[in-house]
Amino acid sequence: MYLVDANVLLELLYKRDRWRECYDFLNKVKAGIVKSYILHFTLHGISAILGDPKLVSNFLSEIATWRGLVVVDLPIDEEILASELANSVGLDFDDGLQYYYAKKAKLQIVSFDSDFDKTDVKRIEPRNVKTS
Repeated sequence: MYLVDANVLLELLYKRDRWRECYDFLNKVKAGIVKSYILHFTLHGISAILGDPKLVSNFLSEIATWRGLVVVDLPIDEEILASELANSVGLDFDDGLQYYYAKKAKLQIVSFDSDFDKTDVKRIEPRNVKTS
C-alpha cells in the first residue's frame, strides 16, 4: 500500500511534465484498484495552493469519491513525534509527516521528491506502482 505525496496531485492539477503518469496512477486509486492513503495535512496544503474556495470545494468533493483512498488525520502528539523524527533524518516538516506516517503504517511513499531517498522508507514514482 501507498502514501500519496502532494506533488503527485499537483503534477496532475497543473499538468506538469509527468501529469499523465499521475493521472493513470490516481485513476487506479479512484477506482479502488490501488489502495492508498493521504494525510489530511496534504489535502490542506493543496487546498491552500489552489486558494479559490470553489476550486477547493471541487477538488475535495472529487477526492471524497475515490474508493481506494483513505484520508488520515494525525493527532498533534504524533505531529510532534513526526517533527522530531524529521529533524533526525534531515527532512522538513511536511516531508517529515509523510515519512512518519509511512514508517508507522509500513507504506511506500508515492512521490517525485528525492529527499525521501535518504530515509529508510521506500519512495516510488507513480508509473512504478503495482496494481496487484
